[in-house]
Amino acid sequence: MKKMMTAAALAAALLLTACGNAASSSAAEPTPTPDSEPATSAPAEDIDGEFGVDEEMPEPDAELKEIVDKMTAVYDVGLMMVETVAVDLNDETWYTYQTGLTPEQAALVDAAVLTEPSIGSQPYSMVLLRVKNAEDAQTIADAVLNGVNMHKWVCVAADHARVVTFGDKVLFVMAEDDLVDVDDVIESAATALNVSFDYDASREEELDDDDLPPELLMDQPAVAD
Repeated sequence: MKKMMTAAALAAALLLTACGNAASSSAAEPTPTPDSEPATSAPAEDIDGEFGVDEEMPEPDAELKEIVDKMTAVYDVGLMMVETVAVDLNDETWYTYQTGLTPEQAALVDAAVLTEPSIGSQPYSMVLLRVKNAEDAQTIADAVLNGVNMHKWVCVAADHARVVTFGDKVLFVMAEDDLVDVDDVIESAATALNVSFDYDASREEELDDDDLPPELLMDQPAVAD
């Protein structure tokens, strides 16, 4: 089966450019010969490989997408090209990367959607899940909060995450605090959906220099004695 082009692949390609890893735009491009055609001439659906296009990518769950739309109408995070897509619960690589869930935990989830900027160095991610049994909501909430990689982006990371549950829904938001106020997103959700939360937990992380690519680390000036 053709593989889906994940948000991770797209973000990695673009963010590597931001980190200075991409080749210079002024580099000479090869001239096509009469016997060859540019690689871009092939339709996307004919591209195979790890990051090919998956024609069977599911549509976002209608109920969950409607909830996200209500939240967005009340609170706009103000980021570029934010999109809501389905989390494919049949693709372990995809759902593990976006939610941190194991296959056993994912089996408790009925549907999930991911809302993120599709491009750029914008460490913000929101996942909304519906569990099959409301009694498992807290279990899944804790699994996402503790399992998701807050440094999943190439050059940036989230330093604040929060998860809440309401009924059979689990809402997880993580971001860099200087970019998006996670608490504002969560509290606005309560207003937009007219709900109170059954469970509420947070996680904080710091981004150390050791977590950054070497090209982003600058020599620090010597401190005079």
